[in-house]
Amino acid sequence: MPYKPTKQMQSVARNVLKARAELPKSRRAGTAVGLARANQFARGDTVSLDTVKRTYSYLSRALPVARRAGADSKAAQAVKLWGGASALGWAKRILKK
Repeated sequence: MPYKPTKQMQSVARNVLKARAELPKSRRAGTAVGLARANQFARGDTVSLDTVKRTYSYLSRALPVARRAGADSKAAQAVKLWGGASALGWAKRILKK
């Protein structure tokens, strides 16, 4: 069953992609997977259950690190590429079903 990202996740992904594009390369965070996820979420593409699981797994580990690192950190930027804190709740709700 495909799962659609929330409007908030889409907004977070769009905003971080735009902000990231304006940064010098040395300040840009994100792996190829994180950038692909941000583009998927920004477009509102549906994703598989496997992607929901990976989103939950990544954000469960990365969100606490990003919070400690601060809002302007590369860690926070990377978390936002995956839809931000709201994406963790979204993934958790889906996986509970």
